[in-house]
Amino acid sequence: MTVLDGSGAGAYVEALRDRTAEGGPAVRWEQLFADLEAQLASAHQQGLEEEAAEQARAEYSRVRLADRLRLRQDEPVRALLAGSVPVEGRVRTVGAGWVVLEERGTEHLVPLAAVLWWEGLGRGWAPGDGPVPLRLGLGHALRALARARAGVRIRLAGGGPMGELDGTVDRVGADFLDLALHPDDDYRRRTSVTALRAVPFPALVCVSSLTAG
Repeated sequence: MTVLDGSGAGAYVEALRDRTAEGGPAVRWEQLFADLEAQLASAHQQGLEEEAAEQARAEYSRVRLADRLRLRQDEPVRALLAGSVPVEGRVRTVGAGWVVLEERGTEHLVPLAAVLWWEGLGRGWAPGDGPVPLRLGLGHALRALARARAGVRIRLAGGGPMGELDGTVDRVGADFLDLALHPDDDYRRRTSVTALRAVPFPALVCVSSLTAG
């Protein structure tokens, strides 16, 4: 069935009139009007569906990765980090450019820029215009760890034997952190610190919690 818009309805009627004038079978008016109504209804429905599809595409173009993660709050996800480091856990906190995953009691602070792919995000998303954590950047999260004097294990971009550091975040600057290195089974003490290293934010792949034994 040919779809007609409003301007095409008249042409359709003219075509039927010409066909009748040439000796074709007569068309009952009732059938004619019913066919026109069906054509116009079909065109209207098609227009609505196309408009809805376009709106959906436009809306999805504004969705951020954090919006997808936010909908997975307390749900398990998997990811592959830079350097082929796998990580998985339940989504606990989503910030501006970072996420915290909990894996059997260990918490992983992951910069979103360090993730190669995600699995288990589903297809939905949650807008992020409200909660305070969404306005907190990576520096805010790292300063919270520094205040808590929490022992951490930092994985760095590039990997290798020197790409994993254990210690305590001492201070956090605008785009770097100072890490006091010490054994992972000890607390930060002046006598236990072996070195102090400044780590740029872009080098961070994952910051994981440690519990001193």
